[in-house]
Formats: sequence, C-alpha cells, structure tokens
Amino acid sequence: MKGEFAILFWIMSLMGEGIEGEGWNVQRADMAGQVTISSGIVQFDGQNWGQELRVTRTLDRWKRFNPVLDFSITEKGGAWLGLGLYQQFDFEIAGVPAFAGFSFAPGVYMPGGDVDLGFPIEFRSGVEFGVRFRGGWQVSLSYDHRSNGDISPVNPGMETLQLRVSKAFN
Repeated sequence: MKGEFAILFWIMSLMGEGIEGEGWNVQRADMAGQVTISSGIVQFDGQNWGQELRVTRTLDRWKRFNPVLDFSITEKGGAWLGLGLYQQFDFEIAGVPAFAGFSFAPGVYMPGGDVDLGFPIEFRSGVEFGVRFRGGWQVSLSYDHRSNGDISPVNPGMETLQLRVSKAFN
C-alpha cells in the first residue's frame, strides 16, 4: 500500500458538494470544530507492531476541505505531527446515517524507540467509514498509510488500523 490512499483522496476531491440519485444522496460535510480521538494497531512490514493513540482537530472549512491538525504517538515512543486536509461525505445505508472520510497530511515523524521510517517528513493518507449520531458524535474505523513518498532512499512505510470517536464542537 504505497500511494493508493493519497490518490483516492485527490480523486474524491474532484467531487462537488454532493450527488443525488433516485432514493439516495451523498453530501460533502463541513466538519469544522471536530475533535477525534482514536486508538489502534500499528502495522510494520506486514506485522502487528504495537499500539498508537491519535488526536485530530478539524479546523474551519477551506474550499472543499477541512484542514486538520493531527498528532499521534505509539507505545514505543514514535510521534507524528501533521497539518493536512480532510474531506467527509455523508450518506445513509438502510436509514442509518453513515459517512466516508478521506485524509491527506504531510507531517514530521520522530521515531523515538519505534521504527525508523527513513526521513523526518512523512505523508499520512487514509480512509475511514463510520456511523453518525445525534449531537455531532461519530464512530468509525480507519485505515491509513504513512511513508515519505520516496523522497528518501529508505521508505519502509507504516500502517494503522484504528477505532475513532469524533465530536463536533461548534
């Protein structure tokens, strides 16, 4: 999984504010003021490597995107701090309010006692699917990839699978 999520993010950015069909619609959401806390499994070289805790703050909408400030830390002390873009599309499945989210964020990675990813600049791109609740709460499952995009000869990459809980504070 190298750049597929980044490509998916940019393809989804081409979508307008929404699309409708007979009995269905998908709408681009403004997620300003959202705070997300997530935790999950770090995968490296195809193996479960440890746990990660992540906090994301979604900022005021800019064009089709919500900028995000993102921080994560692994149980082995690897930390990542990024500033990027997030886009979310809301829809319903059998009457259940759901969503799909797409993110892309360059950031700085400090390995601590964790994996050396080859370069301090690492790009994190991912996808999440979840359910929306009243009061601005959301619960989702996300999968993302982090690598330096081959700007360094050493580029092993790292993935995370996380359970995310979000709340919009507007």
